[in-house]
Amino acid sequence: MSKIEEEFGNKIRIRVNGLCYQDDKILLVKHNLEDYKLWAPPGGGLVFGETIEESLKREFREETCLDVIPGEFLFYTEFIKQPLHAIELFYKIESFTGEPSIGTDPEIKNVTIIEDMDFFNQEMLSMIPNDELHSILKDINNPLELLKFRGDKK
Repeated sequence: MSKIEEEFGNKIRIRVNGLCYQDDKILLVKHNLEDYKLWAPPGGGLVFGETIEESLKREFREETCLDVIPGEFLFYTEFIKQPLHAIELFYKIESFTGEPSIGTDPEIKNVTIIEDMDFFNQEMLSMIPNDELHSILKDINNPLELLKFRGDKK
């Protein structure tokens, strides 16, 4: 069993994620743990007693060293692949301050899984292997398209 399955398996996990842009480029973080590699918007699990906005701000600070102002809720996704089950909420990030730099992801204890981060345009996204892209990034022609999605994005 992988560390991800050990930590998050057999329970529903609610994650909050932010779509943060610089011009036409979207900010992505590369997670690398064992055989699991994924480029995804910054975000992570909600903590009991923490609001969605607080959680989103905390996750951005942890993963990217940025302070953000969350904006409107855009869409959600649901990921089910036994033993994992996650509901992901995606919000627009209105603005950010600070210089982006690689942070940490303390959700998996005693392991550093954030390997890289950058702002990506479509040309740069097309160079990432499809199996290393978050599902929301696989069928778009421009990262800005994500701002138009509402409701359920599969």
